Amino acid sequence: MTHKCSWCYRECLDCKKVKLQFRDQFQEVEVCSSECEKTFSDFVSYADKNFRKLVLLILISLVLGLIVTFWRIKIDYGALGVLIIFMGPGLALIKYPFVTPQTVERYGGKKAVFFGRVLGLVNMLIGVVFWFVLAKVVP
Repeated sequence: MTHKCSWCYRECLDCKKVKLQFRDQFQEVEVCSSECEKTFSDFVSYADKNFRKLVLLILISLVLGLIVTFWRIKIDYGALGVLIIFMGPGLALIKYPFVTPQTVERYGGKKAVFFGRVLGLVNMLIGVVFWFVLAKVVP
């Protein structure tokens, strides 16, 4: 039976099992090489250090966006606030592309980071579309 590397998701016959710590929990993962082990452990420690920043950036952008939306509702239907609501989390996901453990398990860490960044970019594009519709088309 072949196993897949938890970082690059390549099949390997002699995967090495490694325990990585995220928050207070240990997760056992399989890696194909010492390079994948180092990259994955570096990413997990980066995620552990910066997870609160991601949550804080998302919350701040949502609160700020709601305030600006209600402040500018008569001016541009709150388009600037809606842009902030979508752009803030999008930028945060691009900077901190942390996804669920199930995504990492299913696609590997490398692709999961890519999916997180793509999700952030899509979020930003949706914000630009909403801003354009509210600020330019609706009035």
